[in-house]
Amino acid sequence: MNDTASRLPVSVYIPAYNAAEFIARAIEGVLAQTLPPDEVLVVDDGSGDATSAIASRYPGVTLLRHDRNRGLAAARNTAFRAARNDCVAALDADCVPDAFWLANLVPHLAAPRVAGAGGRLVEGVRRSLADRWRCAHMVQEWGESRIENPRFLFGSNNIFRKSAVLDAGGYDEMMRTNGEDVDLSARLRKLGWDLVYEPAARAIHLRHDTLRSILDTYWRWWRSGVRAYSDGATLRSVLGHALFVHFWRTFRELVRSDLRARRFSLLWPDLLVLGYFPFRDFRLWLAEQAPPARHGVSSEV
Repeated sequence: MNDTASRLPVSVYIPAYNAAEFIARAIEGVLAQTLPPDEVLVVDDGSGDATSAIASRYPGVTLLRHDRNRGLAAARNTAFRAARNDCVAALDADCVPDAFWLANLVPHLAAPRVAGAGGRLVEGVRRSLADRWRCAHMVQEWGESRIENPRFLFGSNNIFRKSAVLDAGGYDEMMRTNGEDVDLSARLRKLGWDLVYEPAARAIHLRHDTLRSILDTYWRWWRSGVRAYSDGATLRSVLGHALFVHFWRTFRELVRSDLRARRFSLLWPDLLVLGYFPFRDFRLWLAEQAPPARHGVSSEV
């Protein structure tokens, strides 16, 4: 680490929603960094469990609370507005950073045109069939080599300039669960900023899944790239897109990749995608026909 980077003051925030199972390990990982952060924030996005109670036990950790669940992008915006420093790092609540995580991210912001840097997420749980499927098909890293201007920086662990993020308009709060990282990265690049993927900045993913949870998360990942669905989509276009585009593209690639890698046990979840996507799309269409939910937020996304 160069001297300039080591003197950059850094805020770290952890967005959390019903994260009581993991939040202590995430906080302790941040507090154990070889490059100690100058500020640690936990944003509790309306949790109904003990997330806030656990976070409040740590001296030096500032707890910010939403009175209701407003979504991941809103939690990120709350952190950026509250952060005292221009260098703002993020760690998901179900992740534990390597001790050198922050020390490997911060130096990139010494370059004046770099708006952000993202680390590598390593899957730490591979027990169940659903976990193994997630490890194969929901990778949150770009490999073992540093990349200048990757497609986007994953939201799980990264660092951004607060000034650049605010200049780009912050995170899009319509993206409640997924896709906010892709969207912000694209807007920063359009403004002329550079991004860096730094694989030496590692975090371990503690998430564990069931078949239902992994299908739901995968659908949300996919839907975050199809925002047109929320703008007057018809039943025919919704079901047609799911059945035809995703049958021939998403499903086919899932099966092909598992066959090539001889991951035969993962073919069963692949098949479930065929039925689950149209089911969730149909539920989404029904929700769009109903009167707006209270606070103007759909429960589907």
